[in-house]
Amino acid sequence: MIIEKLKREDLPKYKALMDEAFNGSEDIANYLKYDESSSAYEIIVLKEKDELVGSVTMYKLDLFTFSFQPTIELFNVAVKESYRRQNLGRILMNYVMDYAKEHGYKTIHFTCLESEKNVHDFYESCGFTKAESRKYNMYL
Repeated sequence: MIIEKLKREDLPKYKALMDEAFNGSEDIANYLKYDESSSAYEIIVLKEKDELVGSVTMYKLDLFTFSFQPTIELFNVAVKESYRRQNLGRILMNYVMDYAKEHGYKTIHFTCLESEKNVHDFYESCGFTKAESRKYNMYL
């Protein structure tokens, strides 16, 4: 099992992982916008041989106006269903936590649907706590 930054040639496999983990995702054309050289975000993947089995996207906010900044926001934390219960999610979370500490980030945060109770237990077992906040969205 290796952990690495997503490569452009693995985008179809990444889309398949997103489709499985989230019951569908965007059209492949949107995935082709991926910029492997971006410093603002990184898509980290777990690979078993040539198979993509897990991922997490780190969006780095290097702002400094609040005490919790700089921060990393996580998106698309996913592990292929047939690989769950093998601590792969924990491997991804540990990677993110180590990266954050090594690069001077003060916090890590993400949004998780209220209905995903089983996932809440996992995040809490990794050391995350539920925030006292409310998320608002505006779709344009």
